[in-house]
Amino acid sequence: MTASFASRLASRLRFLVVATVGAYAAINLVLAVLTPFTAGWPTLGITALAVPPMVLAMVYGVIPVAFRFGAPR
Repeated sequence: MTASFASRLASRLRFLVVATVGAYAAINLVLAVLTPFTAGWPTLGITALAVPPMVLAMVYGVIPVAFRFGAPR
């Protein structure tokens, strides 16, 4: 039972780390691309523009990769 718990915990931690690093990279990439077009915009406007590509990046990029690395072995 302990090995099973440790294995599940390790896979969840791998998923967490990969998802966190992927989300960090994705949001910074999205914001870097949008910065030239949103200079002087209020924060809510920039956020409204950044959310759709961020969600797409997470759903179709980061989460599948995180599941691949976080799957139980």
